[in-house]
Amino acid sequence: MKKYLLSGLLLLLLVQSSYTQTSNLDELPLDVLRQRLAINKDDTIKVQLQLALGHLMLLKGIKGPKDIDSAIQFAAQAAALSERLNYDFGIINAMLLNTETLYSRNDLPGGLQVAQKALAYAEAHNNIDGQARSYYLISKYYPTSDAASIGNRILYSNKAIECFRKERNILWLSFMLTQNAQLLFQQERTTEGLRSLFEALNLGKEVSRRTVEGIYWNIGVISLRAGDYTNALKYNFLALKTAKEVNDTSIQFCVVNHLIASTYIKMQDYATAIPYSLTVLELAKRYKETAYIRGESSSLATEYTHTNQLSKALAVLNEMKSNAVNDIDKLSVTVDFLTNLTYAKSFEQAGEYAQALKKMLPKIPQDNATEIMNAYTSLASYYTETGQLKQAYRYTTLHSSLAHKLNYITGIYTAENQYYKLVTLLGNFKSAYGHFLKEKEIKDSIDNIVKAYQISLLDIENEALEKNTHIDSLTIDAQIKDIKLKRHQLIQNVTIAGSVMLLIITALIYSRFRLKQRSNALLMEQKAEIDQKNNALQQLIKDKNELLEDKDEFLLEKDLLLKEVNHRVKNNLHIVMSLLQSQSGYMHDKSAQQAILESQNRVQSIALIHDQLFKTDKTTEIDLKSYITELVQSLDYSINRGNHKVKIDCIVDNLFLDVSQAVPVGIILNELVTNSLKHAFPENRTGAIVIMVKQTAHEVEMRVSDNGIGLPVDFNMTKTDSLGLTLIKGLTNQLKGTLQLDTRGGVTVTIKFHYHAAVA
Repeated sequence: MKKYLLSGLLLLLLVQSSYTQTSNLDELPLDVLRQRLAINKDDTIKVQLQLALGHLMLLKGIKGPKDIDSAIQFAAQAAALSERLNYDFGIINAMLLNTETLYSRNDLPGGLQVAQKALAYAEAHNNIDGQARSYYLISKYYPTSDAASIGNRILYSNKAIECFRKERNILWLSFMLTQNAQLLFQQERTTEGLRSLFEALNLGKEVSRRTVEGIYWNIGVISLRAGDYTNALKYNFLALKTAKEVNDTSIQFCVVNHLIASTYIKMQDYATAIPYSLTVLELAKRYKETAYIRGESSSLATEYTHTNQLSKALAVLNEMKSNAVNDIDKLSVTVDFLTNLTYAKSFEQAGEYAQALKKMLPKIPQDNATEIMNAYTSLASYYTETGQLKQAYRYTTLHSSLAHKLNYITGIYTAENQYYKLVTLLGNFKSAYGHFLKEKEIKDSIDNIVKAYQISLLDIENEALEKNTHIDSLTIDAQIKDIKLKRHQLIQNVTIAGSVMLLIITALIYSRFRLKQRSNALLMEQKAEIDQKNNALQQLIKDKNELLEDKDEFLLEKDLLLKEVNHRVKNNLHIVMSLLQSQSGYMHDKSAQQAILESQNRVQSIALIHDQLFKTDKTTEIDLKSYITELVQSLDYSINRGNHKVKIDCIVDNLFLDVSQAVPVGIILNELVTNSLKHAFPENRTGAIVIMVKQTAHEVEMRVSDNGIGLPVDFNMTKTDSLGLTLIKGLTNQLKGTLQLDTRGGVTVTIKFHYHAAVA
């Protein structure tokens, strides 16, 4: 739902931002424009003021028929004065302002007719700027609801862009490139759209901070849609900073805050999202934008619920409920109630909304597929949480069917995840494994799309940076050439003056003149040598900077590759564990099942290492304390099965181990704890297992103790051939460590090995 809601809000903003500037006067406040218009004489500046006021009437946050009428009056005044002054710019733009007013009244054919007249007038008077603006407003006649219309809109937009390039109209060129990028994104031509936005950004920085703000949030929203949350935050925060610089409190500022809140929700950082949602609601209520109010209220309720503030969430939802006017609004609010109450585990109250939602669904037209799918998802989640698995399965199936029909990849992924949970709870592990593979396949597909977008954005950012660097370099070169030229001119002038003086000076000072000539020649040689050294030094600095940039890029690629390898290894190990679990379901021999369980635990001890490497910034070392705690919890759940008669305590120093040491340490701990849980406490005896790891100087001491029944009297560690003890001895040798066994009061195994830090 949030995806489609975001699209609707952005479409509304694009409609409002489509009235772009005719001049820099459009950036002035309304009252300033009125004051200047009152005192200005009848000249071309007055025409520009009238046009600017007309545009601002159409840009008001709360716009009514009177504002459109005012815009029409300003257009008529500008046209009349331009006719008297024979001012082509004013005549054309007055017609185009009139076109915008007709579009505002939804008279699209009338607006198109006036825009075509403006184009004909501009062509007749060879006014390229007027032709460009006319093409732009003709493009607005075509909707963005179907591929053919979008194609026509892009066609006329490109004609406008070509004209503005000719005229070097930076302000309008930046605006048109931004508009064209939106159309390219709708055609899923993401790379072309990004290139258009970055060109617009470079141009916009020269002329208008408001234009830059709009381009930043455009890049931010595309990053959010692509699932690249890091870049979404980066560019939306740049937009927010720019908006504050120009004191922007318009709907555009509202959308920037909405995008930041939406990104934090996607990242599950609900507490950070709350202030931005509150800002959106404040502005939306000020401008009476019901779509923004409804959408952001839903987001705020979710944020409150996920930060344990259910009472605040319910207050927001009750306000939404009181403002719901149609069946779709009532359905959406009911879905929000059910979702938030289910998450908060208020199942009794949630059950009432579940029943209400089921009664509402038959009344909703089937073309509201998105709202219906959200209702199915909410019901499936509620019934899963309350253990009504058949009902949960039914609504998950309905949700999956609609998601496939809409080709909504995120919805399909959600359905497969829900299926996996349900069939696992039902005990159908074979089917669960199938859904697990589908879920993984979709997740990998989504991740690949995000990575492709990030690479594309990074390439385009680098291209833009190189262009800017090249432009700066050309500017510096031009300045150096100018300085050299002035210096040579100065020397030439001094030489001429000296020559004139030489004609006057007598032969008595001829020798001094020769001496001066030799001194000048020596200075010129020294200057040339200095210039040559400066050029060589600049080249060395340039080469050094290029090497540093290459180094940073290679390090970043290395870290990304290492994280991807750990992610893949972790996923593959989880697949192996799932295969082992599935296999155990088909085994009737308890000893075989036990052997498979032990193999699962060994694989799990390795998988946890790669999981931790993927989750943290460290790529070659493991936080031993965190790792051992997670490993022991896994073994406790797997073998102890929640039987708290055997208590496991971990006393571990804060220590980071290289992966080459962490893997054998994990497997050894797995074997020792598994042996203690299986053999030390027969017949449900109570007891305790203590795991202690401490570092002294360059040595690590690891001790695993239990107070169980101990080992048999005739036990000989050197002669035993069990797989577990063989692994322990072999891995201890791999660590180049020592192994000690103490059977007094249970069993204590002590392993010591030399510690070495991770290699970057």
